[in-house]
Amino acid sequence: MISETVVLTLRELKKWVNRRGVLISSLVTPLIWIALFGKSFNLQSLLQPPSGIPAPLAHEIEEALKRRLLQLFGTTDYFTYVSSGMLVVFAVFQGMFSGVSVIFDKRLGYMERLLSTPTPRPAIYLSRVLATMVRVTILDALLLAAALLMGMSLKTNITVADLLLAWLVAMLLSAALASGYATLSFYAENQEVLFAASNLINLPLMFSSSALFPVSQMPDWLQTIAKVNPITYAADLVRYYLIGRQLDNPLEWIGVLTVFSLGMLLLGLWLSVRWMENR
Repeated sequence: MISETVVLTLRELKKWVNRRGVLISSLVTPLIWIALFGKSFNLQSLLQPPSGIPAPLAHEIEEALKRRLLQLFGTTDYFTYVSSGMLVVFAVFQGMFSGVSVIFDKRLGYMERLLSTPTPRPAIYLSRVLATMVRVTILDALLLAAALLMGMSLKTNITVADLLLAWLVAMLLSAALASGYATLSFYAENQEVLFAASNLINLPLMFSSSALFPVSQMPDWLQTIAKVNPITYAADLVRYYLIGRQLDNPLEWIGVLTVFSLGMLLLGLWLSVRWMENR
């Protein structure tokens, strides 16, 4: 099954590279988010001390505000906070493309021809998930490089292990979301169902997480949702490894995210293979 999975994964990646419009839009969208939203929402300017007060007092107020920002965001630069969060959100939106591929293969008849061959059914499903993980790896690296050029700050003692662990977190989340969307696409009759579901899922997931704003500053009812949102776990872990935001037990959070990812992967595998065997 491994060779078939690799071949089908390479096919998915070749389709992605050849569709340059999709490739460009996949990268431009998160860049717009961090460039426009991250730069326009300038907390440092909003929290400047009032004009006309004595310089020593202004300095004390400024230092107090910086300490508060550091406590809330793990950094005094909101752009750094939102950029690290967008690395995770990017994986969420890329997960949808694993489902788009399934939809179009069904519409064009490729899926029917593939199912008529002895190709292992799990390989068909896993290739969609693996291709998404490779896309997220490449595009997240480009997005991180662009964010650094625009002013994102990494922690001073960052190591290669930190970068690899941040990548692992993004992979766990992308595998979970790609599994869900691929499974949905096997059962969906057309792409409109997939796009409607993605709009219903992606934006609420993003805004009810710590990707854009700290959970501690949300209303109580929203905090309850955010604390079980997988994007919150992933975003805070990425910030822990990349910018040094404090986290009480990162290994426990990675464990929770791993269980969620494996659960989604195995559930999606079972449902997708069941659909293919009933065709």
